[in-house]
Amino acid sequence: MGILEKAAAVAKEAELYEEYREGIGVSFRGGELEKVKSEAVLGRALRVILDGKLGFASTAGEEEDSLVEAAVASARHGGPAPFSFPELKGEQRVEVLDPEVRKLSPEDLLEWGEEAVKAITGEFPGIIADVHLFRGESSVRLANTSGGAREERRSYFGMYVEAQHVKEGDIWLLWVGKTVRKREDLSPEELVSQVIRYLRWGERVVPPPTGKPPVLFTPRGAIVLYLPLLVGFSGLSVYMGTSPLKGKLGEEAFDRRLTIVDDGALPFGPRSGSFDDEGVLTGRLPLVEEGVVRHFYYDLRAAALAGAEPTGNGMKGAFFGGGFRTPPSPGPRNVLVSPGEGTLDELIAEMREGIIVEGVLGLGQGNIQSGAFSNNVSTGFVVRDGEVIGRLKNTMIAGNAYEVLKENLVAVGAEAEWCHGIYKSPPLLVEGVSVVSR
Repeated sequence: MGILEKAAAVAKEAELYEEYREGIGVSFRGGELEKVKSEAVLGRALRVILDGKLGFASTAGEEEDSLVEAAVASARHGGPAPFSFPELKGEQRVEVLDPEVRKLSPEDLLEWGEEAVKAITGEFPGIIADVHLFRGESSVRLANTSGGAREERRSYFGMYVEAQHVKEGDIWLLWVGKTVRKREDLSPEELVSQVIRYLRWGERVVPPPTGKPPVLFTPRGAIVLYLPLLVGFSGLSVYMGTSPLKGKLGEEAFDRRLTIVDDGALPFGPRSGSFDDEGVLTGRLPLVEEGVVRHFYYDLRAAALAGAEPTGNGMKGAFFGGGFRTPPSPGPRNVLVSPGEGTLDELIAEMREGIIVEGVLGLGQGNIQSGAFSNNVSTGFVVRDGEVIGRLKNTMIAGNAYEVLKENLVAVGAEAEWCHGIYKSPPLLVEGVSVVSR
């Protein structure tokens, strides 16, 4: 008797999620090779509906009886389950497995890591460089007691670089990285070039303009503005009334230059899949079209509560992934922000005087539900006379993402990048952000 059958014997409904992940990774610490490792992990997660309540349990390994017992025990104290697991019928195939990723050997990863360290420390001998590269495949299978099953293999490839500038009275951590599904979507050489460019920009510390100067968010830095939106477009947030977007379907809530689409079926998107983590088929979901709110995203539970249809957005970990050990909730797949005009250099020239934000500390600080943010800038630069003149330090930014993207969007850049494994965005030049330095 399998896990589903055992669960069905004591619960009304059950769903089994299985993920087998196999890959290799290399790490350089302080410029020296730290480790080369392989991984092979089988993860299982079981959800059950018992007496109208939802239970969840997970395990890494082959345990079956204990998994069922833990899920049933959880259901006795779980929250309401206003939905049923859907019959897994109908099929679609999304391209998520790149054979070129499988061909990458440990030697390839080692070579890229060594070249990255050499390029960075060759120009900046005092920099401490940490580099991590990895590649692999995951096999996901999902089945439930309503019938049917779905299964898919997906590739992944990533590289992350942390450059540490450590001097007396001055510590600066620069972090740049990317995770993709397709080999050609990640160029280690381009990523290292970006690190070196930022290190050149940050060779000296200069005081930033304060008050409300223009702020240029790089694609990675724009997460400050997007995170409140990712929460706000959740159908659960809308249903609970905590989203500022509640009641604004069809209304112009953003600048007309802003178009945002969530696409779970995008070929080789970092979070693409033929189905979500509940077995619902994925698709393309316009969130904002020329400033107008069009849709929200739902998992099974949020859809049942709101009287809406699930959109294929039941995601483990919701926003940044939590692996098989996390129950699904409404989350975006691949968020695509339509590009505008102007390279990063052209936007820098346009802003004349202001700051560039590449990264912040304490992401999510402030009242994220309302859109408010307040963060210390971890990686940022000062612009004067249309040129980058140095790195800022001890600087905080604050504002409201909804207000900034409605009333204070100056320009949307042309060069979009995949960031944080969740969205592809161009840089954004905005006003209305408070800048405080000490």
